[in-house]
Amino acid sequence: MWTETGADSRPSVEMPQLFERGGDLISFAGGLPDLDLLPLKELSEQLARLTRIGGRVALQYSTPHVARALVPAITDLMAREGGRADAEGLVPTAGSQMGLLALALSLGTPGETVLCQTPAYPGAAAAFRTAGLRPYGAPEDAEGLDPQALRATVTRLRAEGQRVRMLYVNPTFQNPTGATLPLERRYELLEVARELDLLIVEDNPYGLLGFDGRTVESLQGIDPGNVLYLGTFSKVFAPGLRCGWIAAPAVLAERLRRTTEVMALSPSAFTQAALAAFHTRGGWDPLIGAYRERYAERCGLMADALDAELGTDGPWRWRRPEGGFYLWLRNPGGADTRRLASAAAGQGVSFVPGGHFGLDGECDDALRLCFSNVPRGRIAEGVARLASVLRGAEAGTVGVEAGSAGTEAGSGGTETGAAGAGAEAGAAGGGWAA
Repeated sequence: MWTETGADSRPSVEMPQLFERGGDLISFAGGLPDLDLLPLKELSEQLARLTRIGGRVALQYSTPHVARALVPAITDLMAREGGRADAEGLVPTAGSQMGLLALALSLGTPGETVLCQTPAYPGAAAAFRTAGLRPYGAPEDAEGLDPQALRATVTRLRAEGQRVRMLYVNPTFQNPTGATLPLERRYELLEVARELDLLIVEDNPYGLLGFDGRTVESLQGIDPGNVLYLGTFSKVFAPGLRCGWIAAPAVLAERLRRTTEVMALSPSAFTQAALAAFHTRGGWDPLIGAYRERYAERCGLMADALDAELGTDGPWRWRRPEGGFYLWLRNPGGADTRRLASAAAGQGVSFVPGGHFGLDGECDDALRLCFSNVPRGRIAEGVARLASVLRGAEAGTVGVEAGSAGTEAGSGGTETGAAGAGAEAGAAGGGWAA
């Protein structure tokens, strides 16, 4: 019988439960794309043809490489932000989450410190901790990551005997804040990282989802030799295919490839072929353009509803993002959003409490709202339900028990708000925040 011996000092990993649905629940929790925009008829015909003509190959095991036919599709996506995709440096993954764990296992040493942009994507912190690494918040100012303060932080940590070799960032339409690191600051960050011999891990699921179609040059595009880039089709196509990639400097690619082979044996040749065929026939422009337009509308509806319900001079602060999936609300006066998640569940609305995005107990006064997959006709109603809970908490009239039997809830920008995680009715329970 297996018994806990205490020999493994790695902390347990908690992830927000984001995807509960049912009843009258309006979910602002999980970061789901709006797949109503997928051309399903065209896609089904392409998949049927692929199965009929190439099924014996596409449904077989494959090698741990990005298929040659898929490389142009990845090159196209990365080039839109100035990125560079070299076929030999591409490592296939089942999405960025697998990439995070693969790089942590491949490149990290248990006990060492990995710096993280904060608030941090919970899946990244979980992957690092699972590999025995210690996430540590990187210093920031009003513009985001602060390169000069980063230099001082790394110098201090190394003087204290800590090994610090990696910096994890989500620089464009960040999860959960929706913020984007300015271009000038990106160049400064890369310069300091090279000086400190820090490898930058750039996680970029949302970079092509700017509402106005504009993009910012990726860190990998500026300095491909010192940036390990995590890409995914989950947000620009669909997450159910579980397909992504790592674009790595040549010296790291083979080590990452070996680790992903241990984790998954082989990538899905069928999925890679399906994505390659979709790109070959129509490119990315129509679908990405439709996603941008839809999310801009949904974000505007949510931000307008928040303005109407909570006002712009109240205790909750937020900014309208310019892309991505999320609004981040914060109460500088203090709030326990894990407790509020249970009260919100009772009112039939869910969000992600901000504590899930903290590395050491911070962000409990924040919450994350996702607008990408909420029916447009229900956004204002959901915000009204949430606002009644937040106002009740300010007045001291809101309890923490969910009152609607059978209702499940999860919890899930820029600044008029906070961070989030999932909860079931009656409990602000754990989970990840996609």
